Amino acid sequence: MKLTGFVAWRPVVAALFLALLPAPALANNLIGLMTRDLGDHRPHGCPSRWCACYLDRMLEQAGFSPLDSYRARDFAGYGKKAKPMTVGAIMVMAHHVGVVAGQCSDGRVKLISGNHGHKVGLGCYSPGKAIAWRLPVR
Repeated sequence: MKLTGFVAWRPVVAALFLALLPAPALANNLIGLMTRDLGDHRPHGCPSRWCACYLDRMLEQAGFSPLDSYRARDFAGYGKKAKPMTVGAIMVMAHHVGVVAGQCSDGRVKLISGNHGHKVGLGCYSPGKAIAWRLPVR
């Protein structure tokens, strides 16, 4: 049996596996991928305001459809409407975007995002700053 045949099929098998995962599992995968990047700086090829660019890349890696936009505000029309503060949902603000990772001790939204202090980071944001809450889609 040739191993090279399987290697060629690996992306197809991975895509099929991700397509079968329920949305909450994919959301956990997205949060996990972003958590792995905590402390990293701007990815190569992203503009100086890179939160949307980073999120778009992470969505694709996690098995979701990318938006193909580098503007945070554009995510207000992405995916499906979500209830505020839903873990795994995208919190869209006028000039920033990230994924809800939980709730901070003071009740604000715990958001994991790119370009939080010029790196991938966790921050606490007022839910009142959201212009939209969206669920990623495949």
